[in-house]
Amino acid sequence: MERMARKIEINHDKCIQCVGCASVCPVMAIELVGLRMKTYPEKCIGCGACVRVCPANCIRFVEKRE
Repeated sequence: MERMARKIEINHDKCIQCVGCASVCPVMAIELVGLRMKTYPEKCIGCGACVRVCPANCIRFVEKRE
């Protein structure tokens, strides 16, 4: 049976690469790679710390099937 999980999604057009999200993520599910923030959905625990700290308001949660 499939289950739904909350995962992060970054709008790269709005992202200012401040790395605030990566610095507050307790499981290192986000990092700066080159000039873009890269997410690791398999690590994300859905705590929302990254969403709250983002000054560009470009991170959101989406429901993904597992």
